[in-house]
Formats: sequence, C-alpha cells, structure tokens
Amino acid sequence: MKNFDEIYKKIYDKYNIEIEQKRKKILIQNIIILIAFIAIYIITNIFMPYLSIFLLPIILVTGIIYFASKPYSKKFSKIYKETIISDLVSNYNPGLKFSTTGKISQSTYNNAEFESYDEFYSNDYIYGEFDGIINFEMGDIHTVNVSHTSNGRTTRTTIFQGLFSSSKLNKNLNSKIKIRSDKGLMGIFYKEKNLLHMDSQEFEKYFDVLTNNKILAMRILTSDIMDYLIQFKKDNKIKFEISIKNQSCYIRIHCSNMFEGSLLTNSLNYDKLQKYYNFLNFMCTLNKKINTTINEKDI
Repeated sequence: MKNFDEIYKKIYDKYNIEIEQKRKKILIQNIIILIAFIAIYIITNIFMPYLSIFLLPIILVTGIIYFASKPYSKKFSKIYKETIISDLVSNYNPGLKFSTTGKISQSTYNNAEFESYDEFYSNDYIYGEFDGIINFEMGDIHTVNVSHTSNGRTTRTTIFQGLFSSSKLNKNLNSKIKIRSDKGLMGIFYKEKNLLHMDSQEFEKYFDVLTNNKILAMRILTSDIMDYLIQFKKDNKIKFEISIKNQSCYIRIHCSNMFEGSLLTNSLNYDKLQKYYNFLNFMCTLNKKINTTINEKDI
C-alpha cells in the first residue's frame, strides 16, 4: 500500500493536462448554454416586452432545472471516475479495482444490522483482495426512510449516506461486536447489559462498544486498534461505525457523495483525493489489523 503523495504524483503526472482540458471544455459548454438562456430573455425583453413577462418564469425554471440536475456533468464524471479514481484505487493496492457500474448488494448491507430503512441506493464499487488474502468490497450507500402524511404527502428522509465496506475475516467468531462513534445513542436501542466498558478512558470518550461476547471483544480491541480508531476520529471529525458479525467485518463512514469530480474545481484537487485515499486506507488498514489480531491471538 503506497502513501498518498507517491500515488498523487503519479496520477498528476499522468492525467493533469488531459483531464483538465476535458473539464474546461465541458465547463465552457455549460457556460455557453447559460449565456444562451440570458440572451434569449434579453432579446425577448427588448423586442417583445410583453411576451418576456411570460417567458421569464419558463426560462428561469428551465435554467435552474438544467444546472441543478448537472452540478457534475455525467460525461465528465464518467471520465473522472474511470481514470483518476480507478488509478487511485489500483495504485493504492493492485489487488483492488474500481467500477462505476458495480455496487454493494442490499443483502450485504442488511447483514451488518446498522438500521432499518425503506429505500436503498448503491454505486461506485471497489472490490478485490488486498494482502492476497482479505476479500474486500466498498462503495457509496444511501438509505432513505419514506413516510406518508394523512393528506397524501410523501416525505423522504436520509437515514445514512456515505461509504460502506464489507470484508471476510479469517475465522468465524460466532459473535457480534458493534462500535459506534455517536456515543450515547446506542443505549437507546440496546440493553445496558450488552454495553462493554473498556480500559481506555480516552476510547470510551469517543466510542460505545456493544457485544454479546465481552471477552472476545476485549481481546480483539487491542490498544493498537483503539488508538487507531481514536486517531482517525480526531483527524477527520466524522461519525463512523463498525460491525463485526460472525465471519464478516462491516465499516461505514458518514460523508457526502464520494468519488465525484467537480467541473468548478481542479480535477486533481489534492485535498479531495487525499480524503478519498484516507477513507479507503482506514477501512483496509482496520480490516488488516483485526485479522492480524485474530490470527496472533488464535481467536
């Protein structure tokens, strides 16, 4: 697994000129369309002022719909993902691949037992093996709760949006361990007897751990793993959860849409790509640490 600066330099040298030219070309096309909308209204206002009163709402609505539905051009987004993101993933680890058409299955997500929902959406799929043994998949997930009012109105509320990963552990633990960084909320849904009190006061400051096998959870959550979770929480200031269930490890990070290229910013934006790298690295590294602990302690 290469460090980010090494990967970034390789991607920058390979794609900067080509991708930036394509981004600017598509951006100019959108600007021309915007100017056309404005020109149509101005011309109409000059030569047909009465007609412009009726055309203005139509022009505004059409323009808003067009630009609201295309904050990222589909054409550019496809290019961005198939080049920059694909190379970021494969350079991070040659055993992993990125797919714009693949997705995490709903049954895999449900097996993690994070929350109930009504609608499920998934895209941008990373899959493969790293270290030659850990079977891994990761992708964008969006779950929605749908409610209906008495007057027939439908409301859709996002339950979760962010990254989700699933991997196979080396052994079947026949147990459940849940770790969440939204301290205090887990007690609402789980009985107090399942709450595990850790030896680290700093870890308990940030996380709740619930399990049906406290001895096993204590053996798996070594000081090294706890420190790693604490540091990731501090560095990113973001909510995330981990669910270890039988022979699978599930991780999810609450964040906005990932792996999207913006027409308004440089395609090789350092901070954005580093964020993608950090989240991928966190999920892979944590899986590796957990598997290593299970093997070393012969759990």
